[in-house]
Amino acid sequence: MQSEKKRNKPGLIFSFIKHYIEGNSRYGIHSPFVYNLLTECVYSGSLPADYRMIEEQRKKLESDKRIIEVSDLGDRRDDSAEGVMQKRSISAIAKKSVKSRRQSALLYRLAKYFECYNILELGTCFGITTSYLSWSLPGVVVNTIEGCPQVAGIAKSVFEALNLKNVRLHVGNIDEILIPVLNNTGRADLVFLDANHTRDATLEYFNIVLDYTNENSVFIIDDIHRSAGMEYAWREICDHRSVSSTIDLFYMGLVFFRKGLSKESFVIRY
Repeated sequence: MQSEKKRNKPGLIFSFIKHYIEGNSRYGIHSPFVYNLLTECVYSGSLPADYRMIEEQRKKLESDKRIIEVSDLGDRRDDSAEGVMQKRSISAIAKKSVKSRRQSALLYRLAKYFECYNILELGTCFGITTSYLSWSLPGVVVNTIEGCPQVAGIAKSVFEALNLKNVRLHVGNIDEILIPVLNNTGRADLVFLDANHTRDATLEYFNIVLDYTNENSVFIIDDIHRSAGMEYAWREICDHRSVSSTIDLFYMGLVFFRKGLSKESFVIRY
């Protein structure tokens, strides 16, 4: 299988403009469920009380010039990618691959709003989003999977610096360890998919995790406009028979399975 080509900057800007033109604000929404979600959660802007501690870790990562060897299969799954290592600085990875404070805080608010106590994250990176999720509710447990041992090692140091006791870091190929992790956790109230940004992988992981969710679960898919393949996967998920409603926020997509909701796909400016 050939790797999927990520959109260049002009292409991404065009996609964003199209999204903005077609999108609605909360005031154009007639669904009470979606309107309340946007008003009380998405647009609220609230942050964890001690978010500055997490952001301090981000700053340290962004200024860390150490070089590590990373194996990044996030854009491809062909056999030639196996074992390919790249040397990159921690700083470069942190600036390019770690979610912004705004996006990380949204994950925190979503987990808190829907009272998600069992969280699964596919793609730990350096653990910034993991940390935000871990502070969403007392008693929450975050299981997070990272494929690159060197990157996972940095994430572990972040968790230790923040004294996070409710994060379970699993290191290995998601294709091989996802089902065992799910079997151990039993269920997933919130799933954040931020790994292997390809059409086939996204659909595969979605269908696997689906067996461990319930009608109140929330599925969050990152970078749904990253490539044509990711947009295809997003459309397939929106049309899935188990899905009731979806929200396209451009940078990420929210998927809901709640009974009683009309099957609708919302495009929202965020």
